[in-house]
Amino acid sequence: MPSRMLGRRPPKRAPALKLSRFLTGAVPAHPPAADHFAQVGDWGLYTNDKYGVCGPTSVANQRKLVSKYLGGAEQSPTLADVYDLYRRSGNPTFNPATGAGDNGVDMQTMLEALLAGGIGGVKPLAFAAVDARDLDEMRAAISIFGSVLLGVDLETAQDAQTDAGLWDYRRTPEWGGHAVVSGRYVDVTPDRGDRTAVVTWAHVVDMTDAFVQHQVEEAWVVIWAEHLGARAFQEGVDQVALAAAYEELTGRPFPAPVTPPAPPTPVGADQALAQAMRSWLSAKGL
Repeated sequence: MPSRMLGRRPPKRAPALKLSRFLTGAVPAHPPAADHFAQVGDWGLYTNDKYGVCGPTSVANQRKLVSKYLGGAEQSPTLADVYDLYRRSGNPTFNPATGAGDNGVDMQTMLEALLAGGIGGVKPLAFAAVDARDLDEMRAAISIFGSVLLGVDLETAQDAQTDAGLWDYRRTPEWGGHAVVSGRYVDVTPDRGDRTAVVTWAHVVDMTDAFVQHQVEEAWVVIWAEHLGARAFQEGVDQVALAAAYEELTGRPFPAPVTPPAPPTPVGADQALAQAMRSWLSAKGL
């Protein structure tokens, strides 16, 4: 399948931040649908039709999305930027002229390289693992962060399904590991089920819940500087807990100022008296 290359290695499962540790709720309230793909019309292929650069390609497309929606102007990493991240992610001898050193990436190693050296001159602040088996947590992450990087296990059925625009779970021979970026989900009619969309090979493809539950192996959020000023991030993320978890894992302070949760609105004396009266009347059945 030379026109669709894969390139995700099995996850190394090293210690990492867990998104669930710094959400403002067990799973924050999130809308039944979210679409962060609509304003980006030029998804990059970045030669993922020839080489196993799906990991850095998903990061580059995520960067386009985040900068467009939260930064006000789309930033498009170059092909050279993608190749640079690919080499720093475990392929130091990669040569696109010959195809030598094209060995794919494990996503956590790639994200560590992204954190250390960025892409296109821009570094993220942190990354964290999402529970790939928890559809609510994944969709909350898409709502809060605008996108999630996914590591999927594709089977040969997905080759034809890609042309049809929908990945669905169907037992067929294994194809291999692939990295994509997700930024859209929608609740559809009960007979059709829900849909979560990804960008892969420069096209948008939907996934059924059955596909997600059986073939999505890992999921990651990347926290960029633009997120800190976003309302969804401020409401969905406990930034103090994020900073504490970051320092516990790395031994370093979180690399940006954090905003404590807003304190509850104080109740004035007259409001408190009225509230107490209502409670007393309710207890008396009045």
